[in-house]
Amino acid sequence: MKKQRSLHTACFSHRLPSLLVGLLAVVLIAACSTEGAPNAQIEPTSTPIPTAPAVARPTYLVQLGDVREELTFTGRWQPRDQLPLSFETAGAIRQVNVQRGDTVIAGQLLADYQIDELENQLDSALLNLESAQNSLEAGEGNDISSVADAEINLANARLQLESTRQNIPWTSVANARISLDEAERAVDRAQRAYDDARSHPEQPASTTTQALQSLEDAKTRLRSAENSYFSAAQSYNNYMFQIKQQENAVITAELRLEEARSGASDPSGQQSLRSAQLQVDQIREQITSASLFAPIDGVVLEVSIQPGDQVQAFDTVITIGQPEPKEAVASLAIGDAQRLSVGLVGECQVINQPETAVQCVVRQIPLSARDADQSTRVAASLEEVPLNQLVEVRMPLEVRENVLWLPPAAIRTFQNRTFVVLETPDGPRSVDVEIGLQTDERVEIISGVQEGDVVQGP
Repeated sequence: MKKQRSLHTACFSHRLPSLLVGLLAVVLIAACSTEGAPNAQIEPTSTPIPTAPAVARPTYLVQLGDVREELTFTGRWQPRDQLPLSFETAGAIRQVNVQRGDTVIAGQLLADYQIDELENQLDSALLNLESAQNSLEAGEGNDISSVADAEINLANARLQLESTRQNIPWTSVANARISLDEAERAVDRAQRAYDDARSHPEQPASTTTQALQSLEDAKTRLRSAENSYFSAAQSYNNYMFQIKQQENAVITAELRLEEARSGASDPSGQQSLRSAQLQVDQIREQITSASLFAPIDGVVLEVSIQPGDQVQAFDTVITIGQPEPKEAVASLAIGDAQRLSVGLVGECQVINQPETAVQCVVRQIPLSARDADQSTRVAASLEEVPLNQLVEVRMPLEVRENVLWLPPAAIRTFQNRTFVVLETPDGPRSVDVEIGLQTDERVEIISGVQEGDVVQGP
Protein backbone atom coordinates (compact mmCIF):
# COMPACT_ATOMS: atom_id res chain seq x y z
CA MET A 1 0.00 0.00 0.00
CA LYS A 2 2.73 2.43 0.85
CA LYS A 3 4.45 1.38 -2.36
CA GLN A 4 1.36 2.26 -4.46
CA ARG A 5 0.92 5.73 -2.74
CA SER A 6 4.58 6.54 -3.38
CA LEU A 7 4.17 5.56 -6.99
CA HIS A 8 1.08 7.80 -7.40
CA THR A 9 2.84 10.75 -5.78
CA ALA A 10 5.81 10.32 -7.98
CA CYS A 11 3.60 10.27 -11.09
CA PHE A 12 1.77 13.46 -10.03
CA SER A 13 5.04 15.21 -9.31
CA HIS A 14 6.31 14.11 -12.68
CA ARG A 15 3.19 15.58 -14.47
CA LEU A 16 2.95 18.93 -12.56
CA PRO A 17 5.08 21.03 -14.93
CA SER A 18 3.07 19.78 -17.87
CA LEU A 19 -0.21 20.75 -16.21
CA LEU A 20 1.01 24.26 -15.50
CA VAL A 21 2.09 24.74 -19.09
CA GLY A 22 -1.28 23.54 -20.35
CA LEU A 23 -3.21 25.78 -18.00
CA LEU A 24 -1.21 28.81 -19.09
CA ALA A 25 -1.89 28.01 -22.75
CA VAL A 26 -5.65 27.79 -22.10
CA VAL A 27 -5.62 31.21 -20.39
CA LEU A 28 -3.74 32.82 -23.32
CA ILE A 29 -6.07 31.30 -25.92
CA ALA A 30 -9.13 32.55 -23.99
CA ALA A 31 -7.68 36.04 -23.75
CA CYS A 32 -6.96 36.20 -27.49
CA SER A 33 -10.45 34.91 -28.30
CA THR A 34 -12.09 37.53 -26.13
CA GLU A 35 -10.04 40.42 -27.71
CA GLY A 36 -10.97 39.50 -31.24
CA ALA A 37 -14.67 38.81 -30.65
CA PRO A 38 -16.95 41.29 -32.42
CA ASN A 39 -19.61 41.19 -29.71
CA ALA A 40 -17.22 41.62 -26.84
CA GLN A 41 -18.39 44.26 -24.27
CA ILE A 42 -15.78 46.78 -23.11
CA GLU A 43 -16.10 48.47 -19.78
CA PRO A 44 -17.05 52.22 -20.43
CA THR A 45 -14.82 54.99 -19.10
CA SER A 46 -16.08 58.46 -17.93
CA THR A 47 -15.02 61.65 -19.79
CA PRO A 48 -14.90 64.91 -17.82
CA ILE A 49 -17.18 67.78 -19.24
CA PRO A 50 -15.51 71.24 -19.28
CA THR A 51 -17.26 73.87 -17.22
CA ALA A 52 -18.43 76.97 -19.27
CA PRO A 53 -16.60 80.11 -18.25
CA ALA A 54 -18.68 82.75 -16.46
CA VAL A 55 -19.97 85.55 -18.81
CA ALA A 56 -18.48 88.91 -17.84
CA ARG A 57 -21.07 91.61 -17.16
CA PRO A 58 -20.55 94.99 -18.81
CA THR A 59 -19.46 97.77 -16.53
CA TYR A 60 -20.04 101.51 -16.71
CA LEU A 61 -18.16 104.41 -15.12
CA VAL A 62 -20.02 107.23 -13.40
CA GLN A 63 -18.81 110.35 -15.22
CA LEU A 64 -19.17 114.12 -14.96
CA GLY A 65 -20.41 115.95 -18.05
CA ASP A 66 -23.37 117.47 -19.86
CA VAL A 67 -26.74 115.80 -20.46
CA ARG A 68 -28.39 117.35 -23.49
CA GLU A 69 -31.91 116.69 -24.75
CA GLU A 70 -32.14 117.55 -28.45
CA LEU A 71 -34.81 117.57 -31.14
CA THR A 72 -33.33 116.31 -34.40
CA PHE A 73 -35.20 116.69 -37.69
CA THR A 74 -34.56 117.22 -41.37
CA GLY A 75 -35.65 119.99 -43.68
CA ARG A 76 -35.16 120.93 -47.31
CA TRP A 77 -32.84 123.73 -48.34
CA GLN A 78 -35.26 126.14 -50.01
CA PRO A 79 -35.64 129.88 -50.63
CA ARG A 80 -36.66 131.84 -47.58
CA ASP A 81 -39.04 134.13 -49.50
CA GLN A 82 -41.72 131.97 -51.08
CA LEU A 83 -44.94 132.96 -52.83
CA PRO A 84 -47.86 130.51 -53.23
CA LEU A 85 -49.88 131.08 -56.41
CA SER A 86 -53.52 130.23 -57.07
CA PHE A 87 -56.28 130.90 -59.56
CA GLU A 88 -59.07 133.31 -58.63
CA THR A 89 -61.73 131.04 -60.14
CA ALA A 90 -62.33 127.29 -60.45
CA GLY A 91 -61.62 125.46 -63.68
CA ALA A 92 -59.87 122.65 -65.55
CA ILE A 93 -56.16 122.95 -66.33
CA ARG A 94 -55.30 123.22 -70.03
CA GLN A 95 -51.53 123.57 -69.86
CA VAL A 96 -48.69 123.82 -67.33
CA ASN A 97 -45.61 125.53 -68.75
CA VAL A 98 -43.16 125.04 -65.86
CA GLN A 99 -41.85 122.32 -63.61
CA ARG A 100 -40.04 122.18 -60.29
CA GLY A 101 -36.65 123.88 -60.41
CA ASP A 102 -37.40 126.12 -63.43
CA THR A 103 -36.33 129.76 -63.37
CA VAL A 104 -39.11 132.20 -64.27
CA ILE A 105 -39.38 135.94 -64.89
CA ALA A 106 -42.15 138.32 -63.83
CA GLY A 107 -45.11 138.20 -66.21
CA GLN A 108 -44.33 134.73 -67.57
CA LEU A 109 -47.38 132.49 -68.17
CA LEU A 110 -47.11 129.53 -65.81
CA ALA A 111 -50.42 127.72 -66.42
CA ASP A 112 -53.97 128.35 -67.61
CA TYR A 113 -57.44 126.84 -67.76
CA GLN A 114 -59.35 125.43 -70.71
CA ILE A 115 -60.13 128.82 -72.32
CA ASP A 116 -60.48 127.87 -75.99
CA GLU A 117 -64.08 129.13 -75.99
CA LEU A 118 -63.08 132.44 -74.38
CA GLU A 119 -60.34 132.91 -76.96
CA ASN A 120 -62.87 132.33 -79.74
CA GLN A 121 -65.20 134.85 -78.11
CA LEU A 122 -62.35 137.36 -77.95
CA ASP A 123 -61.63 136.96 -81.66
CA SER A 124 -65.31 137.59 -82.41
CA ALA A 125 -65.43 140.62 -80.07
CA LEU A 126 -62.33 142.12 -81.70
CA LEU A 127 -64.03 141.80 -85.10
CA ASN A 128 -67.12 143.58 -83.72
CA LEU A 129 -64.91 146.34 -82.29
CA GLU A 130 -63.19 146.82 -85.63
CA SER A 131 -66.56 146.94 -87.38
CA ALA A 132 -67.88 149.55 -84.93
CA GLN A 133 -64.80 151.68 -85.47
CA ASN A 134 -65.20 151.47 -89.25
CA SER A 135 -68.90 152.36 -89.03
CA LEU A 136 -68.19 155.38 -86.84
CA GLU A 137 -65.52 156.67 -89.20
CA ALA A 138 -67.94 156.32 -92.11
CA GLY A 139 -70.76 158.24 -90.40
CA GLU A 140 -71.98 161.60 -91.72
CA GLY A 141 -73.84 164.62 -90.35
CA ASN A 142 -72.94 167.61 -88.27
CA ASP A 143 -74.86 167.78 -84.99
CA ILE A 144 -74.13 170.97 -83.10
CA SER A 145 -74.94 169.34 -79.77
CA SER A 146 -72.43 166.62 -80.57
CA VAL A 147 -69.76 169.27 -81.17
CA ALA A 148 -70.56 170.88 -77.82
CA ASP A 149 -70.41 167.53 -76.07
CA ALA A 150 -67.07 166.81 -77.71
CA GLU A 151 -65.68 170.16 -76.53
CA ILE A 152 -66.85 169.49 -72.98
CA ASN A 153 -65.37 165.99 -73.05
CA LEU A 154 -62.06 167.43 -74.24
CA ALA A 155 -62.03 170.05 -71.46
CA ASN A 156 -62.81 167.40 -68.83
CA ALA A 157 -60.07 165.13 -70.14
CA ARG A 158 -57.54 167.94 -69.93
CA LEU A 159 -58.61 168.79 -66.35
CA GLN A 160 -58.34 165.15 -65.31
CA LEU A 161 -54.86 164.93 -66.79
CA GLU A 162 -53.70 168.06 -64.99
CA SER A 163 -55.18 166.87 -61.67
CA THR A 164 -53.37 163.54 -61.91
CA ARG A 165 -50.08 165.25 -62.72
CA GLN A 166 -50.44 167.43 -59.61
CA ASN A 167 -51.02 164.37 -57.37
CA ILE A 168 -48.01 162.28 -58.40
CA PRO A 169 -46.69 160.77 -55.11
CA TRP A 170 -43.04 161.51 -55.81
CA THR A 171 -42.45 162.46 -52.15
CA SER A 172 -43.61 159.01 -51.00
CA VAL A 173 -41.09 157.37 -53.29
CA ALA A 174 -38.29 159.63 -52.04
CA ASN A 175 -39.13 158.98 -48.37
CA ALA A 176 -39.36 155.22 -48.98
CA ARG A 177 -35.97 155.31 -50.70
CA ILE A 178 -34.45 157.08 -47.69
CA SER A 179 -35.95 154.49 -45.32
CA LEU A 180 -34.66 151.67 -47.51
CA ASP A 181 -31.13 153.09 -47.52
CA GLU A 182 -31.19 153.42 -43.73
CA ALA A 183 -32.46 149.83 -43.36
CA GLU A 184 -29.63 148.56 -45.57
CA ARG A 185 -27.08 150.42 -43.44
CA ALA A 186 -28.69 148.94 -40.30
CA VAL A 187 -28.29 145.43 -41.71
CA ASP A 188 -24.63 146.13 -42.46
CA ARG A 189 -24.08 147.33 -38.89
CA ALA A 190 -25.90 144.33 -37.42
CA GLN A 191 -23.91 141.95 -39.64
CA ARG A 192 -20.63 143.47 -38.46
CA ALA A 193 -21.77 143.21 -34.83
CA TYR A 194 -22.73 139.55 -35.31
CA ASP A 195 -19.43 138.74 -37.05
CA ASP A 196 -17.57 140.47 -34.21
CA ALA A 197 -19.50 138.46 -31.59
CA ARG A 198 -18.70 135.21 -33.38
CA SER A 199 -15.01 136.09 -33.50
CA HIS A 200 -14.88 136.28 -29.67
CA PRO A 201 -15.77 132.79 -28.43
CA GLU A 202 -14.81 133.76 -24.90
CA GLN A 203 -17.94 135.92 -24.66
CA PRO A 204 -21.21 134.37 -23.35
CA ALA A 205 -23.29 132.50 -25.89
CA SER A 206 -26.13 134.92 -25.19
CA THR A 207 -24.07 137.72 -26.73
CA THR A 208 -23.84 135.85 -30.04
CA THR A 209 -27.52 134.90 -29.85
CA GLN A 210 -28.53 138.51 -29.18
CA ALA A 211 -26.35 139.73 -32.06
CA LEU A 212 -27.89 137.13 -34.36
CA GLN A 213 -31.39 138.14 -33.29
CA SER A 214 -30.52 141.80 -33.92
CA LEU A 215 -29.30 140.84 -37.38
CA GLU A 216 -32.52 138.94 -38.12
CA ASP A 217 -34.59 141.92 -36.85
CA ALA A 218 -32.59 144.28 -39.05
CA LYS A 219 -33.18 142.03 -42.05
CA THR A 220 -36.89 141.96 -41.24
CA ARG A 221 -36.96 145.77 -41.14
CA LEU A 222 -35.04 145.81 -44.42
CA ARG A 223 -37.65 143.59 -46.06
CA SER A 224 -40.38 145.87 -44.71
CA ALA A 225 -38.53 148.89 -46.09
CA GLU A 226 -38.12 147.16 -49.43
CA ASN A 227 -41.84 146.39 -49.53
CA SER A 228 -42.66 149.99 -48.65
CA TYR A 229 -40.34 151.23 -51.37
CA PHE A 230 -41.76 148.81 -53.93
CA SER A 231 -45.28 149.83 -52.91
CA ALA A 232 -44.44 153.53 -53.27
CA ALA A 233 -42.74 152.86 -56.59
CA GLN A 234 -45.75 150.86 -57.75
CA SER A 235 -48.06 153.69 -56.72
CA TYR A 236 -45.86 156.12 -58.63
CA ASN A 237 -45.89 153.86 -61.67
CA ASN A 238 -49.66 153.61 -61.44
CA TYR A 239 -49.91 157.38 -61.51
CA MET A 240 -47.63 157.52 -64.53
CA PHE A 241 -49.78 154.88 -66.19
CA GLN A 242 -52.89 156.94 -65.41
CA ILE A 243 -51.22 160.00 -66.89
CA LYS A 244 -50.51 158.06 -70.09
CA GLN A 245 -54.11 156.90 -70.20
CA GLN A 246 -55.41 160.41 -69.64
CA GLU A 247 -53.08 161.81 -72.27
CA ASN A 248 -54.56 159.26 -74.65
CA ALA A 249 -58.02 160.30 -73.47
CA VAL A 250 -57.18 163.93 -74.33
CA ILE A 251 -55.98 162.87 -77.77
CA THR A 252 -59.15 160.81 -78.26
CA ALA A 253 -61.31 163.75 -77.16
CA GLU A 254 -59.49 166.04 -79.59
CA LEU A 255 -60.10 163.56 -82.41
CA ARG A 256 -63.78 163.27 -81.46
CA LEU A 257 -64.09 167.05 -81.53
CA GLU A 258 -62.52 167.19 -84.97
CA GLU A 259 -64.88 164.45 -86.15
CA ALA A 260 -67.88 166.31 -84.74
CA ARG A 261 -66.82 169.56 -86.40
CA SER A 262 -66.21 167.80 -89.69
CA GLY A 263 -69.65 166.15 -89.63
CA ALA A 264 -68.42 162.64 -88.85
CA SER A 265 -69.99 162.51 -85.42
CA ASP A 266 -72.53 159.75 -84.87
CA PRO A 267 -73.86 159.26 -81.30
CA SER A 268 -75.28 155.85 -82.08
CA GLY A 269 -71.96 154.85 -83.62
CA GLN A 270 -70.13 156.05 -80.48
CA GLN A 271 -72.41 153.91 -78.35
CA SER A 272 -71.78 150.87 -80.54
CA LEU A 273 -68.05 151.45 -80.29
CA ARG A 274 -68.17 151.70 -76.49
CA SER A 275 -70.23 148.52 -76.24
CA ALA A 276 -67.82 146.63 -78.48
CA GLN A 277 -64.82 147.87 -76.48
CA LEU A 278 -66.50 146.91 -73.19
CA GLN A 279 -67.15 143.39 -74.46
CA VAL A 280 -63.49 143.02 -75.49
CA ASP A 281 -62.30 144.24 -72.07
CA GLN A 282 -64.62 141.85 -70.21
CA ILE A 283 -63.47 138.81 -72.17
CA ARG A 284 -59.83 139.74 -71.69
CA GLU A 285 -60.43 140.04 -67.95
CA GLN A 286 -61.94 136.54 -67.87
CA ILE A 287 -58.95 135.17 -69.78
CA THR A 288 -56.59 136.87 -67.33
CA SER A 289 -58.39 135.37 -64.31
CA ALA A 290 -58.11 131.93 -65.95
CA SER A 291 -54.35 132.33 -66.43
CA LEU A 292 -51.55 132.19 -63.88
CA PHE A 293 -48.58 134.53 -64.37
CA ALA A 294 -45.34 134.82 -62.39
CA PRO A 295 -45.56 137.96 -60.23
CA ILE A 296 -41.79 138.09 -59.62
CA ASP A 297 -38.51 136.75 -60.94
CA GLY A 298 -37.69 133.53 -59.13
CA VAL A 299 -37.47 129.75 -59.16
CA VAL A 300 -40.33 127.21 -59.16
CA LEU A 301 -40.39 125.27 -55.88
CA GLU A 302 -43.56 123.20 -56.19
CA VAL A 303 -46.03 122.33 -58.95
CA SER A 304 -49.11 120.42 -57.82
CA ILE A 305 -51.18 120.44 -61.03
CA GLN A 306 -51.11 118.83 -64.44
CA PRO A 307 -53.27 119.16 -67.59
CA GLY A 308 -56.82 117.95 -67.03
CA ASP A 309 -56.88 118.57 -63.26
CA GLN A 310 -59.92 120.25 -61.72
CA VAL A 311 -58.84 123.17 -59.52
CA GLN A 312 -60.78 125.13 -56.92
CA ALA A 313 -60.47 128.89 -56.56
CA PHE A 314 -57.60 130.09 -54.33
CA ASP A 315 -56.07 126.61 -53.89
CA THR A 316 -52.26 126.83 -54.08
CA VAL A 317 -51.12 125.14 -57.31
CA ILE A 318 -47.62 126.56 -57.84
CA THR A 319 -45.08 127.93 -55.37
CA ILE A 320 -42.20 130.14 -56.46
CA GLY A 321 -39.43 131.78 -54.46
CA GLN A 322 -36.54 134.14 -54.81
CA PRO A 323 -33.24 132.24 -55.29
CA GLU A 324 -31.54 133.83 -52.27
CA PRO A 325 -31.41 133.68 -49.34
CA LYS A 326 -32.20 130.05 -48.56
CA GLU A 327 -33.06 128.28 -45.32
CA ALA A 328 -34.04 124.82 -44.03
CA VAL A 329 -37.80 124.29 -44.32
CA ALA A 330 -39.23 121.34 -42.34
CA SER A 331 -42.70 119.89 -41.78
CA LEU A 332 -42.97 118.86 -38.12
CA ALA A 333 -45.84 117.61 -36.03
CA ILE A 334 -47.38 120.61 -34.31
CA GLY A 335 -46.38 119.21 -30.90
CA ASP A 336 -42.71 118.93 -31.89
CA ALA A 337 -42.69 122.34 -33.58
CA GLN A 338 -44.04 124.04 -30.47
CA ARG A 339 -41.24 122.55 -28.35
CA LEU A 340 -39.00 124.97 -30.26
CA SER A 341 -38.94 128.74 -29.98
CA VAL A 342 -38.03 131.51 -32.41
CA GLY A 343 -34.40 132.48 -31.86
CA LEU A 344 -33.34 129.08 -30.49
CA VAL A 345 -29.74 128.37 -31.59
CA GLY A 346 -28.65 124.91 -32.69
CA GLU A 347 -26.56 123.17 -35.31
CA CYS A 348 -27.30 122.37 -38.97
CA GLN A 349 -25.45 120.26 -41.49
CA VAL A 350 -25.99 118.77 -44.90
CA ILE A 351 -27.29 115.28 -44.16
CA ASN A 352 -24.49 112.70 -43.81
CA GLN A 353 -21.86 115.47 -44.18
CA PRO A 354 -20.76 116.42 -40.62
CA GLU A 355 -17.94 118.57 -41.98
CA THR A 356 -20.57 121.11 -43.16
CA ALA A 357 -21.97 121.71 -39.64
CA VAL A 358 -22.68 125.37 -38.81
CA GLN A 359 -24.63 127.26 -36.18
CA CYS A 360 -28.26 127.92 -37.08
CA VAL A 361 -31.31 129.59 -35.51
CA VAL A 362 -35.05 128.91 -35.57
CA ARG A 363 -36.68 131.69 -37.57
CA GLN A 364 -40.31 130.58 -37.72
CA ILE A 365 -42.61 127.99 -36.14
CA PRO A 366 -46.38 127.48 -36.55
CA LEU A 367 -48.25 128.99 -33.62
CA SER A 368 -51.21 126.63 -33.92
CA ALA A 369 -52.62 123.86 -36.08
CA ARG A 370 -54.83 126.47 -37.76
CA ASP A 371 -51.93 128.48 -39.21
CA ALA A 372 -51.89 128.58 -43.00
CA ASP A 373 -48.12 127.97 -43.00
CA GLN A 374 -47.34 124.86 -40.96
CA SER A 375 -43.63 124.83 -41.83
CA THR A 376 -40.76 125.24 -39.37
CA ARG A 377 -37.99 127.42 -40.81
CA VAL A 378 -34.36 127.48 -39.67
CA ALA A 379 -31.85 130.08 -40.87
CA ALA A 380 -28.27 128.90 -41.46
CA SER A 381 -25.16 130.07 -43.33
CA LEU A 382 -24.64 126.90 -45.37
CA GLU A 383 -22.82 127.67 -48.59
CA GLU A 384 -23.05 126.11 -52.06
CA VAL A 385 -25.86 123.77 -51.04
CA PRO A 386 -28.16 122.82 -53.95
CA LEU A 387 -31.88 123.53 -53.92
CA ASN A 388 -34.02 120.93 -52.07
CA GLN A 389 -30.96 119.30 -50.44
CA LEU A 390 -31.85 117.57 -47.15
CA VAL A 391 -30.43 119.38 -44.11
CA GLU A 392 -30.22 117.83 -40.63
CA VAL A 393 -31.11 120.17 -37.76
CA ARG A 394 -30.28 119.55 -34.08
CA MET A 395 -31.88 121.90 -31.58
CA PRO A 396 -31.15 121.68 -27.81
CA LEU A 397 -34.39 121.56 -25.83
CA GLU A 398 -32.85 121.17 -22.35
CA VAL A 399 -29.24 121.02 -21.15
CA ARG A 400 -27.87 120.01 -17.72
CA GLU A 401 -24.22 121.04 -17.51
CA ASN A 402 -21.48 119.42 -15.39
CA VAL A 403 -23.65 116.70 -13.82
CA LEU A 404 -23.10 113.01 -13.03
CA TRP A 405 -24.40 110.68 -15.72
CA LEU A 406 -24.63 107.03 -16.73
CA PRO A 407 -25.85 105.35 -19.90
CA PRO A 408 -29.48 104.14 -19.75
CA ALA A 409 -28.30 100.48 -19.82
CA ALA A 410 -26.72 100.91 -16.38
CA ILE A 411 -29.99 101.92 -14.68
CA ARG A 412 -32.25 99.21 -13.26
CA THR A 413 -35.83 99.43 -12.04
CA PHE A 414 -37.93 97.07 -9.99
CA GLN A 415 -41.44 98.00 -8.96
CA ASN A 416 -41.07 101.56 -7.62
CA ARG A 417 -37.32 101.31 -7.05
CA THR A 418 -34.62 102.78 -9.29
CA PHE A 419 -31.12 101.51 -8.52
CA VAL A 420 -27.69 100.52 -9.84
CA VAL A 421 -25.32 97.71 -8.88
CA LEU A 422 -21.96 99.05 -7.70
CA GLU A 423 -18.73 97.07 -7.81
CA THR A 424 -17.12 97.28 -4.36
CA PRO A 425 -14.16 95.51 -2.69
CA ASP A 426 -16.73 93.43 -0.78
CA GLY A 427 -18.58 92.44 -3.96
CA PRO A 428 -21.58 93.84 -5.91
CA ARG A 429 -23.93 96.10 -3.95
CA SER A 430 -27.23 97.63 -5.11
CA VAL A 431 -27.68 101.35 -4.47
CA ASP A 432 -30.84 103.43 -4.96
CA VAL A 433 -30.33 106.45 -7.21
CA GLU A 434 -32.34 109.56 -8.07
CA ILE A 435 -32.35 110.39 -11.76
CA GLY A 436 -33.02 113.66 -13.57
CA LEU A 437 -32.95 114.46 -17.29
CA GLN A 438 -33.05 111.34 -19.48
CA THR A 439 -31.97 111.07 -23.11
CA ASP A 440 -31.30 108.14 -25.43
CA GLU A 441 -27.58 108.23 -24.58
CA ARG A 442 -27.26 109.69 -21.07
CA VAL A 443 -29.21 109.77 -17.81
CA GLU A 444 -28.54 112.46 -15.22
CA ILE A 445 -27.80 111.02 -11.74
CA ILE A 446 -28.84 113.43 -9.01
CA SER A 447 -27.85 111.30 -6.01
CA GLY A 448 -26.78 107.80 -4.97
CA VAL A 449 -23.36 107.51 -6.65
CA GLN A 450 -20.15 109.46 -7.01
CA GLU A 451 -17.89 110.29 -9.93
CA GLY A 452 -15.61 107.35 -10.73
CA ASP A 453 -17.91 104.65 -9.30
CA VAL A 454 -18.05 101.47 -11.41
CA VAL A 455 -21.53 100.14 -12.12
CA GLN A 456 -22.42 96.66 -13.34
CA GLY A 457 -24.73 96.23 -16.28
CA PRO A 458 -27.67 93.85 -16.19
